[in-house]
Amino acid sequence: MSRPFLFAKPLMYFILITLISLLSVACDDTNTSSRPPEGGDQGGNDSTAGVTAGDPAGDTAGMVAGDIAGDAAGDAAGDTAGDTAGDTAGDIAGEMAMPETYQSGDVDLSWTHTRTCSVTLEYQDASARSVQLAGSFTGWSDSPLEMTKNGDTFSYQLNAEALGLQPATRYPYKLIVDGSWTLDPANRLQGFDGDCLNSAFEFPDCTEAEVKFTDFETGWENNEGTLAGSIQVELPDGAQRLTFVEIRVGEQVLPFTHVPGQETLQFEQSGLPPGKHWLTVSITDDLSDTPTERRLSFWIEEEAFDWRDTPMYMLLVDRFANGNTDNDAPIGDPVGYSADWHGGDLQGALAALEAGYFDELGIKAIWLSPINAQVEGHFPDRIGAGRRFSAYHGYWPISGRSIDTRYGGDEGLRNFVEAAHARGIRVLLDLINNQVHEQHEYYQQNPEWFRTGCVCGAEAGCGWSERPLDCLFAGYLPDINWKIDGAERQFIADALYWVEEFNVDGFRVDAVKHVETTSIYNLRNELSKRLEGDGQGERIWMFGETAVGEGDQYNDGCGVYFEDGYRWIDAYTGPYALDGQFDFPTHHRMRWQLLSGQGSFWDVDSAIADAGSRYHPQGLHVRFLGSHDSTRVASEAAQDEALACRFSDEGCDGLSTISSDPTVYQRLQRAWLLLWTTPGIPLLYYGDELGMAGGNDPDSRRDMMWGEDLAQLRMAAPDQSADAPSAMQTGLRDWMTQLASVSAQFKSLTRGEWQTLWVDEAYYVFAKYTVTATGSREVSLVALNQSEVEHQVSPPFTSQISWVASGEMQRVLGNAEATLSMNGEGVDLTLPPGSATIWVWSE
Repeated sequence: MSRPFLFAKPLMYFILITLISLLSVACDDTNTSSRPPEGGDQGGNDSTAGVTAGDPAGDTAGMVAGDIAGDAAGDAAGDTAGDTAGDTAGDIAGEMAMPETYQSGDVDLSWTHTRTCSVTLEYQDASARSVQLAGSFTGWSDSPLEMTKNGDTFSYQLNAEALGLQPATRYPYKLIVDGSWTLDPANRLQGFDGDCLNSAFEFPDCTEAEVKFTDFETGWENNEGTLAGSIQVELPDGAQRLTFVEIRVGEQVLPFTHVPGQETLQFEQSGLPPGKHWLTVSITDDLSDTPTERRLSFWIEEEAFDWRDTPMYMLLVDRFANGNTDNDAPIGDPVGYSADWHGGDLQGALAALEAGYFDELGIKAIWLSPINAQVEGHFPDRIGAGRRFSAYHGYWPISGRSIDTRYGGDEGLRNFVEAAHARGIRVLLDLINNQVHEQHEYYQQNPEWFRTGCVCGAEAGCGWSERPLDCLFAGYLPDINWKIDGAERQFIADALYWVEEFNVDGFRVDAVKHVETTSIYNLRNELSKRLEGDGQGERIWMFGETAVGEGDQYNDGCGVYFEDGYRWIDAYTGPYALDGQFDFPTHHRMRWQLLSGQGSFWDVDSAIADAGSRYHPQGLHVRFLGSHDSTRVASEAAQDEALACRFSDEGCDGLSTISSDPTVYQRLQRAWLLLWTTPGIPLLYYGDELGMAGGNDPDSRRDMMWGEDLAQLRMAAPDQSADAPSAMQTGLRDWMTQLASVSAQFKSLTRGEWQTLWVDEAYYVFAKYTVTATGSREVSLVALNQSEVEHQVSPPFTSQISWVASGEMQRVLGNAEATLSMNGEGVDLTLPPGSATIWVWSE
């Protein structure tokens, strides 16, 4: 929904003041004790319009303001208050009657707002008795600063002169709360002092102007978009005027208004087409010719995007689709086909996109594997032995900003993102923040930015969770040291480059537990400052990979302690960090239970409940069953004997094969239905919608299977032909297409609150309920039966949805043999063997 344009407000205020004033004169002309003298003189000094509107409006508005102020303050103070209120009301009416409108470009605006050169830190805790501030600027524990308490809030204003703080410099600190050292939970920045993680603040550089977005809203009217917003400008000390202002959307320059006395600039625009847009603000002042620039992105959409409504689709670029055989560059011997470059590229992914492949599956978010330029040649496995591998997967980069030509180069990414945005699809890049290849340009130029030491899990005392921050993924993959300022600045700048240059919507951040938390918090801070418009624009989304189990712990020895995997994941998640993470603890607890057909729904329900209660509620986590780092879900569901195999000639008679067992596809339907309706974002790894087979990496990264309609995208080993998906495989994809359609139609399935209604070893019934955008209530009921016999159950409704019992529920997906009837307190269900069914009740 749109709001009234900002330009209309000052005139509305003037009309309102005038009407009230005239009414006051007509109704009460006897109370002269608080009547002010004629107002508007000061307002008249601002402009001719101020004189014209200010004098009469000042008289009448001043009378009302004087009356009110006089009544409130008492007759004794009435005259003085009336005088002051009269002048002020005259000023406001004079200034607000005709705000000045400017075309972007050179201006000459008097400006009084200047930057405040101090930093105030606050800490809220009703139970705390004493809070101190300690950092490098206090000698840490030598001279901590006592924070002042006001109610439940402790605060301290840091002054540069008193503490010797330098502009544009970051300072680490911690809080000492009743004697215990702790990070500041409200701080956006982090910093190291030695090996200890701390909160941090950056002291402002008050020699530069600052632009802040104070308001920004978009709307959708008559099949086109609108926007309205305002910015606040604070000039450096000594500056007095704005000399240049440009506000533009893309290449379209917008006019803006300035209300004298209100140091904000307001702008608006209508007629915007659907899609993603960028708004840019540039200003200069009378002390500097170098523009200060701020940017934010925004979407114009008929229906606002919500991550809960879409599966995230992960495609491994080299293995997905070959759209341009001219950029193919396989290595060949001694690299086997499964570890070589296959030819997949962004041109192929674009062809699938434009054919509507992702639309049919309800996909609105695509995660691309890394596309940085990769090392040439081949290398041994991670401990320096065994088979030879190419860098087809993208995790051995040699450049911070170049795109590998084998993936399609700059043009490939730019075209793919543009086409995705035309369909409302968000694109995430895989951001590699933990390691580079030893041939990387940064390692060659700045080896001090990196650590080289033990290989994770290859020797005692160097476990993946024992030394997560400095162990190496392979001997030829130097580890990025985020404690080095130069490394941090460069890798953050590279992340911003991908957003600014290619318009990507965010990142899947690789190997998060193996990088310092500063890499996440300080990156988010720069994204917010540079590209998110102080939170007013579109957020640059980030989802992290922290591969931990429920029982994993971490202790840095400096007060940072994660008692379990849930806390570890939470440590990187929040408004100033990642938006969410891939939920490994839940993945480990649910995967076998769902896919084997032998697990217990008690365990599944417990895992879902723990994810809802043990994570911080603001985390938007990704639920997944399979990925490029695990065996294929279809082979798990088939309990394939070759599941652990990577290569058919190493102790294996053969690799996993495509199943033709209907029971396997029933298991997959149940698993996907549960994942699609579990709170969070479901992940679909390419090919899992077809039940593709695969064992351990790299066998789980086989070429995508395409039907005849997209046969030109197929890939296959030399002298072999690509297999087309079987009827059972396409049947699974068709079923998932129906699931996507139902999920899009009934928001309770994706956004609803979870209610377990009935759980047993073999069958599971739960409800999702919500209130739709139009205000009507909706309840979805999901029933799963993994046994080989029919079950009849009668789950009662919980108090939250008891009102459903008086209505009727419609089956929208699943077995026709499954039945449901209302019984006054709940439902009577008949669940056929292996079934997965959804019913919906809506007002």
